[in-house]
Amino acid sequence: MKEIKPLQFLRTIKTGKGLIKLIISLRSIRRVNKVKDVKRSALTKKQRQLILEKTDCRCHICGIELELKNFHADHVKPQITGGIHAENNYLPSCASCNNLRWHYSSEEIQLILKMGRWMKTKLLDESEESLFIANAFMKHDMQLRKKRKTNKTE
Repeated sequence: MKEIKPLQFLRTIKTGKGLIKLIISLRSIRRVNKVKDVKRSALTKKQRQLILEKTDCRCHICGIELELKNFHADHVKPQITGGIHAENNYLPSCASCNNLRWHYSSEEIQLILKMGRWMKTKLLDESEESLFIANAFMKHDMQLRKKRKTNKTE
C-alpha cells in the first residue's frame, strides 16, 4: 500500500474525528522518533546561502521573505529524530516558525496555520458558533496567562 503524506491525508479527511486522529498521529510520530545526545555544528556562509536559495529566499512554512543575515536553518528531519547535519536536511525559516518547529513538525505547523486562518474567518462571521469559539479560546488563554503569572512569582 502506498504511504500517504500527512497533509495529503488531510485532504481525504471528511470529519472532525478524522482530523483529531491525524493530529494525534502526527504527535505520536514526533515523540516516538526522538534521539538523545545530538551534537551540533555551525553552517558556513556558503551553506547558508545554498539553503536560502532552495525556497527563493522565503520561509518554507509561512512564506515570508528572508535575508541571509536573519534566517534560521530549519532541519527538515530534526537531529533529535535522527536527522543529519547536511545542506539537504535544511530549509530556511523565519524565527517565529523555527521557534514553533521546536515543538511541532512542519506538517503540524501547516495544519495549525490552516486551522487558524479558518478560525479567523469564522470569528469575523460574528455568529453563535464564532462566539463559542472565541469564548473557549479566551478562557484557555486566560488560564495560560494566570499559570505563567503564578510561575513567575514563585
